[in-house]
Amino acid sequence: MPTVMDATETAVELERPARSVVSLVPSFTELVCELRLSARLVGVTRFCVEPAETVAGIRKIGGTKNPNLERIVQLAPELVLANREENNEEDVEALRAAGLQVYVGDVKTAADAVAEIERVGELLGGITIKAKSPSEDAIEEQRHLERMRPKVRVAALIWRNPFMAASGDTYIGDLLRVCGGINVCEEMASQGRGRYPRQSLSELVALDPEVILLPSEPYRFRERHAAELLAQHGMSAGRNGRVFLCDGQNLTWWGVRTGAAIAEVAGLLDQARSGWQADASMVEELPPGLNLTVTQQDVVE
Repeated sequence: MPTVMDATETAVELERPARSVVSLVPSFTELVCELRLSARLVGVTRFCVEPAETVAGIRKIGGTKNPNLERIVQLAPELVLANREENNEEDVEALRAAGLQVYVGDVKTAADAVAEIERVGELLGGITIKAKSPSEDAIEEQRHLERMRPKVRVAALIWRNPFMAASGDTYIGDLLRVCGGINVCEEMASQGRGRYPRQSLSELVALDPEVILLPSEPYRFRERHAAELLAQHGMSAGRNGRVFLCDGQNLTWWGVRTGAAIAEVAGLLDQARSGWQADASMVEELPPGLNLTVTQQDVVE
């Protein structure tokens, strides 16, 4: 009987591995599909768009911040997957009050993402990571390189008008640390400016990042937005042409994409490490996807 403690210190207790699941989080939806258990998904949000061909036919139950609670209760799932940052506490409590088992995750680091895969795998039927996952390999590789490579001052923006950046108290912020970045907004959460502090253009220039990352979501940064920042020659990133558009799903969807996110961010930061390059012998090619084994507890589809 799977029992897992979630981020709200609530014990999620199931009589059997969950055969019907509602996911309120795109990262969880993608993870369940990667575990080859998409047939168990009876409802997902409209923001759960990957893998596109798989999720197209799954019932939509609203958004992450405004799910249709009545519809979810009618579906009577054995498990609801939610996240502390992406979903509202009152919605979680309402679903629990209706008698549903709700697992709430909270991913703020790359290591958290690895642990989240393990916990959800347990709730779905004893699915475990065999040896190391690609994400664990990627984290270990970056730790090895940390002793040799120069640090890079970096800002990762998630919004425009006003600019908003990831502080150190976020999953994106941890990706920057893992990849050898010095987040110029690292301490702003502890200074009372929030986990995604607002930045004026003049403040961003004064912080002088060597690299600026512009992900494709939640705000869809485009070439013209990069050009605006590249024109700011008062900061190193603009002066040296190191304002990069990057994959927003990689940067913000933890779990399946964590290994790819580390590879992308590390590669972009490497462009600012003048004269330094990781020796090819240090870097092993990472296998695609998750390396899984399914125990006998698992329910055959």
